Amino acid sequence: MYRRDEQGMSLVLVMLSLTFMMMLATAAIQYGLGSQRSSKRDADWQSAQSAAEAGIDDYVYRLNENSGYTAYNATNLPSDGNNAFAQYVPVPGGSTRSYFRYSVDTSQLTVDGTILLTSTGQVGQRKRTVQATIRRRNFLDYLYFTDYETSDPASYTGNPFTAAQAQVSCALHEYEGRNSQCSDIVFPTADTINGPMHSNDEIQMCGNPTFNGKTSTGWNPTSGSRWVDACPTSHPSFANSGDPQYAGILAIPPSNSAIKTQTTTAAGGCLYTGPTRIKLLSSGQMTVKSPFSKQTNNSCPTNGTGNKPSNGVIYVQNVPSASGDVNYTNGCPYTVNNQSHPLGMPIANETTSYGCRNGDAFVEGTLKGQLTIAADNNVEITWNLTYNGGTSGTDLLGLIANNYVEIWHPISCSGNSCSNLDANFPSETARNSPFSSPTIQSAMLAVNHSIRLQNAGSGSTLGTLNIYGALGQRFRGPVGAVSGTTLVAGMAKNYTYDQRLKYQSPPKYLDPVASAFAIAVWKEIPVPSGM
Repeated sequence: MYRRDEQGMSLVLVMLSLTFMMMLATAAIQYGLGSQRSSKRDADWQSAQSAAEAGIDDYVYRLNENSGYTAYNATNLPSDGNNAFAQYVPVPGGSTRSYFRYSVDTSQLTVDGTILLTSTGQVGQRKRTVQATIRRRNFLDYLYFTDYETSDPASYTGNPFTAAQAQVSCALHEYEGRNSQCSDIVFPTADTINGPMHSNDEIQMCGNPTFNGKTSTGWNPTSGSRWVDACPTSHPSFANSGDPQYAGILAIPPSNSAIKTQTTTAAGGCLYTGPTRIKLLSSGQMTVKSPFSKQTNNSCPTNGTGNKPSNGVIYVQNVPSASGDVNYTNGCPYTVNNQSHPLGMPIANETTSYGCRNGDAFVEGTLKGQLTIAADNNVEITWNLTYNGGTSGTDLLGLIANNYVEIWHPISCSGNSCSNLDANFPSETARNSPFSSPTIQSAMLAVNHSIRLQNAGSGSTLGTLNIYGALGQRFRGPVGAVSGTTLVAGMAKNYTYDQRLKYQSPPKYLDPVASAFAIAVWKEIPVPSGM
């Protein structure tokens, strides 16, 4: 009897165990199926971003194939059969479950050269949206851009070349056969580039310079590194593995004349003639002295304080040589501070010379707003140039010279000895000190020559040149002189890239010749309604 009761209990336990195991198995299967569905949803969510990015790439490719693509949108579809403006289309060569569609905003294209593209990717039921700012690859992409890594041919005085001979022998990229006697410039240990950099030439090193941004070159050797060791014990430090990368030539136009077209009455810019003094004011206005200017086209101030131009563009032209031009003046009928120059340059005892009829812009001050100042000849920076709203605001300045962008450095010389002069601009309140450790917040471009410190190898040291923005130049320009590793004249360098230039531009800033459109910046945003 006892044994039968024990057998009955065992049967119950077995049945309970089997039931529990079946419940566990069922739960495991259900969990597995649920996890599979969840995993699929996660995979679709990840893939949806890739599909959105494929839409961005699709539009950029089509735009580079046909620059007229900016005219197309959902109500004006292109003739190539692309329906992505109006509906979801399959990702080319991808999964049949991956689709994208996009919309384009070209309202800023004629203002700062940018296109805003919004692309939504869909995989299954999952959608994600990416928004990208697209513009042509340009000089503003780089803190430091140079066409030729050699001294300006205009600086040669006969040993080993005259300026004319150097223009033939040295105005070449190294890989095009530049003469070995040309004065090539290297990056030494003291140099730190705090931003993206590109050179169309071979980048030469002598020491251990530091490159803290993306670095690229137009030189593409068949093997080895894309930089040259000129010491030959250099060990440059790059922020990105594989730098310098090959990025192709970024061609500088032969002149900045395209900016001058923005000073017509219809365009709204200011056209000044001959040497012109421009002081930017934190109020948003400017004080101008431009004696040769007879007609500025848009009632711009020529001898006093007034408003900046409505389109944000100023161009300073040489005095016209044609007598029929409204801004023509014969000769140089000015004497200021005993100088035959409308602004009194050069200052007393200074050795630098200035052309009386040259289109030179003498610039300083604090900018409120956005402005581009271009000059037929040089842009001379005569004191600090800063933004009223700081470097994180909306103020933005462009300086574009056909020849040089220079930091003013007046010197007085006796024999082989030169000394710095106080940077007291004629007919203005004396500063009674040299221009030292300047702060310059601007995007700058020297179309045919260099960005440089005047008389960089003369006088005593002047602290540090602090630039926040971008620099582009045809040839490397000096800002100081060293003996070994010691600065003996001029300024040390502290250059920092203005990150806003990735997606913003000073008004009508000069574009390279035939550059391709590319993504400047992108971000993910919530999926727009209706998508």
